[in-house]
Amino acid sequence: MKKLLLCLALSVVFFPLFAQEEKRDSIAVENALLDVVAHIEAGDFEIAGASLDSLLADHPENDAIRYYKGLCSISAGDYKDAGENFRKALELDPSNAWYKETLANLYLNTGEVKEAEKLLRELQLVNPGKFPEISVSTMLAASYRMKRDFPSYFAALRSLVSDNVADDDMKYEAMMSVMSGFDSRTFNALLPQIDTLLRVYVEAEPKSMHARGLMIETAHALGDDERVIEICQEMMELQPEDTTNVVSCLSIIGDTYHSMGQTRKAYKTYEKALKLDPRNCPVLNNYAYYLSLEKRRLAKAEKMSFITIEEEPDNPTYLDTYGWILFLRGKAKQAKPYFKHAMLYGGKDNAVILMHFSQVLEKLGEKDLATYYRTLSESKTK
Repeated sequence: MKKLLLCLALSVVFFPLFAQEEKRDSIAVENALLDVVAHIEAGDFEIAGASLDSLLADHPENDAIRYYKGLCSISAGDYKDAGENFRKALELDPSNAWYKETLANLYLNTGEVKEAEKLLRELQLVNPGKFPEISVSTMLAASYRMKRDFPSYFAALRSLVSDNVADDDMKYEAMMSVMSGFDSRTFNALLPQIDTLLRVYVEAEPKSMHARGLMIETAHALGDDERVIEICQEMMELQPEDTTNVVSCLSIIGDTYHSMGQTRKAYKTYEKALKLDPRNCPVLNNYAYYLSLEKRRLAKAEKMSFITIEEEPDNPTYLDTYGWILFLRGKAKQAKPYFKHAMLYGGKDNAVILMHFSQVLEKLGEKDLATYYRTLSESKTK
């Protein structure tokens, strides 16, 4: 009995001592972690990692130590060790959103997208403001794309463009990465899926000019000329007072009619555009150049083309059109300076411009120079 009372008494005496010791130990760990954080922020990951290894030996169940150890492992490229430490930290503190987000980002980078999505969806339920659907879908899409898991990639993008919270600009930005981030072979292979995705985008944003602008690109790439014209007409109906938009659409429609062999419709469309904007360079240049190809109404073509080089005197395409029309009108000597100017601003990279210049030089009797530019043109077409 006396022994039992003695033990109880000792426990009363020593419990505060144990508590004080534990408190001191906790403070020491916190101070050590502050030093670790300072080293990490300074980029001294090796020093931080060594300190963490020492701390882990004595405190393997400390979630913060595990978390910072994971960060150091990432800096060393050891993603396996990083994952193990992040998972352990999250196991020790399941409610810590920061641990969960960091582990999700690690999974995204290592291609473990399903595991990342599970964590992101959990975070989204708790804090939808910080993890809106468009952000989650964007992150998942990027990771699926990296893995070339295109079915999952397009599923994530579909969720993104269908989202009711995200605005049109956010969706457009995401879709721009789809339109511009693939090599040509992959892009062409994925065109039908991209086109379908854009249709979903338009359904979600029926007044979106952004979406329709991208749809014109896919329709053109798919060779669907009728649809290109249809989309342009929709865009004009959506914003009939926007002259710039209307002229741009008429320009595309005119070009499309011409590619379809419907030149009369093309020229009528160009005339409509020029009534709204008489000095619109793309319309003037294309109209003039197409007339030059037919070798008809060349006086009109020359006048239109001259406006384009007044507006943009260093544009090689416009210089070529004007010079070529002068040549066709028997003014090879007048044409030559425009081609020389075009050579200074990118014309040497264009096979058509080079061939036109060679013909002008040939007409002027400059045989050697003509041969040089003709050879250069032929090398561009191989």
